[in-house]
Amino acid sequence: MKSEVEEILIGFLQKNCLPQKNESDLRPEDNLFTSGILDSAGLLHFVGFIELEFKIEIPDEDLIPEKFTSISSIADYIRSRSPERAAVI
Repeated sequence: MKSEVEEILIGFLQKNCLPQKNESDLRPEDNLFTSGILDSAGLLHFVGFIELEFKIEIPDEDLIPEKFTSISSIADYIRSRSPERAAVI
């Protein structure tokens, strides 16, 4: 079952990176880089969206593969940076 955070992230990627595919093609555990969904430029655009949508600031030192490889890892990172929303997302 996908969390609200995962649904929001998948929605963004569907609209901006995979408009020809449907949502079921993108699973929370998929590697966004090896699958070709994101590259370094796409990651910067995605990070900008995440910062605006979830009202968090992502420092450059946090942009490491362990945190941004999959929808699941990104959702976990967002919840860790936004504890006041973690209970509802």
